[in-house]
Order: sequence, then structure tokens, then C-alpha cells
Amino acid sequence: MTVPGTQVAAGALVWRIRDGELQVLAVHRPRYNDWSWPKGKLINGETLPQCAIREVAEETGKEIVLGQPLPTLRYPIGAGKQKVVRYWAAQVANKESRAVRARPRVKSAPKHEVDRARWLTVEQAMTKITFPDDLRPLEVLVEAHTHERLDTRAFVLVRHARARRRKAWTGTDETRPLTKAGMRRALQLVPLIAAFGVTHASSSPAARCLETIAPYAEAADLEIKKYGALSEPGHAEAPLRTAEVLVNLLGKHSNRVVAVHRPTLPTIVEMVRAATRPYTRGALPRKNPYLPAGGVLIAHLVDTESGPRAVAVETHLLHVHP
Repeated sequence: MTVPGTQVAAGALVWRIRDGELQVLAVHRPRYNDWSWPKGKLINGETLPQCAIREVAEETGKEIVLGQPLPTLRYPIGAGKQKVVRYWAAQVANKESRAVRARPRVKSAPKHEVDRARWLTVEQAMTKITFPDDLRPLEVLVEAHTHERLDTRAFVLVRHARARRRKAWTGTDETRPLTKAGMRRALQLVPLIAAFGVTHASSSPAARCLETIAPYAEAADLEIKKYGALSEPGHAEAPLRTAEVLVNLLGKHSNRVVAVHRPTLPTIVEMVRAATRPYTRGALPRKNPYLPAGGVLIAHLVDTESGPRAVAVETHLLHVHP
């Protein structure tokens, strides 16, 4: 929970490789005459990843795809207050990316806020970035690059949003739909999923799962592939088959969203846990229900000779910042 008086912001360290060298994108703010990472405050109704995407687009003109989370920074801003900034690693998105199509367009920041954006080598950034604390996320970025764990893909696991009560539904359980609140949550998920560059969608065939990711699939022009093994009855009958399907999806070389049910989560989360290693940053949920209705778990994966490995994990629950 955020402490009262806390100012919440988000941003990204956008990176690329040029001539075999890691570079990062920094911005100059004329008001403060400083160099920093593109970032900014949340606006009404945004999630943190959505804020990071918007701020980078406003300050640099670049659409990005978020990768693994980086260290969160905290700054005192006077009178016992603080500013908390969440950061992600990120790369410039393909202009034809379907995930980019699913995002709202943004305007460039005024020149009096940001007047320059510049690619810097790590060595240049170490001297150019004004505030020493801003180097902490850079250090983690460089470490990930050094160990070949920077270029990740996102596996986005979504528990279906709130659905009609079983006792109040006269149809089959597979056709039980989302409530109005559930549909609102499904719409909230669109910019969150888009932030991580999702290009493939998979789901249980149950209506409540399909409806949860349908707004994103429609916005990004994606077909949702259905797997019976991810359904409640499919899992109850053959949990090992559910595990096999999940492992197969984890191994797909694409940013992917998968919509599932609460009863399947113990099996599914354990399959993701098997992909973690001591270097994995973040923590997987350990207790039922693992995720609330409409909750999201993201595993940032790299491919190795022995299979996909989770570099980092993060969760996004129902709360959307005011």
C-alpha cells in the first residue's frame, strides 16, 4: 500500500545494441538542467506499466515494449513526502507491432519539460546522468546484459475477471460470462497487456476466460487459441496434461498472454516456478488463490539450452492508481 503523501511515477531504461555495445536512452530536462531516464507521474486511471509507456513516448517520441522490472527508486520531496519511481528495461517497439496498435496515441512533451533525448554508452551514462541514485537501475541492466539475461520475452498469465455466480447462472458453466465489473477489468487490462508487447493469446475455452482477454485481442487484432487442458474440467481430469500445455506455451518464442481459472493456478504457477533460478528477481505467489480475479502474473523469460528461464517475475492486481 502506498504511504499517504507519496508521489508515484514510472519510467524505463530503453536500451539497444550498437556496434556490439550496450546503449541507453537518456533525456535532458531544461527546467532542472539535468540528465535522467524518461519517467513521469501517474495520471488518473493508469497502471504503472501504462504510465511508463506513455511517459517514454511523450519524452522521446518512441513507442517501447517493456521488459524486466528494474530497481524502484525513492526520493524525498520535502515535508516528509517521497516520490517513488518504478522502472523497467525496455526496447523500441516495431512500428508494425500489434501491441502498439492497441495503445492510445500520445502527444510529445513540451520543450520546456524535455528538450533532448540522447543514446549514451554505459560509460557515458555513468558520467552524464545527474543523480547517482539513477545509476542503480542502470547497474542492474548492465548486469543482466553481461549475463545474457537482458533480452527477455513476456509470459503474461491472467486469472479471468469477476464472473457471474455459478448459482445465479442457468446455462452451462463453460458459458458463464463476466459481470459488468469483470468487463470493466477486461478493458483495464488492454493497456497493461499492450505495455509488454503481447503478440499471441491463449485461453481456456470458457467464456469468462475468453472475455477477459477479448478486448485486448480485438484491439491488437489477435486470434485467441483455446486449450481444453486449461479449463477447470480439463485440469480436474488430467492436471498433468494442463502442466504439459503450460510448459509448451512457456517455450513459445513470443510475448504471450494466457487466460486461466483459479483452480488451475496451483499447477500453472508451479510450472512457472520450475523456470525460476536463484538469480530470478521478484517473487511468485505462494498461497491460494495465487491471483485475485483479474490479477496478472508476468514472467520475463530467456531461452537457454535447457529450456526457458525466468529472469524476473511481477504481479499486477486489481488496483488501478487514481
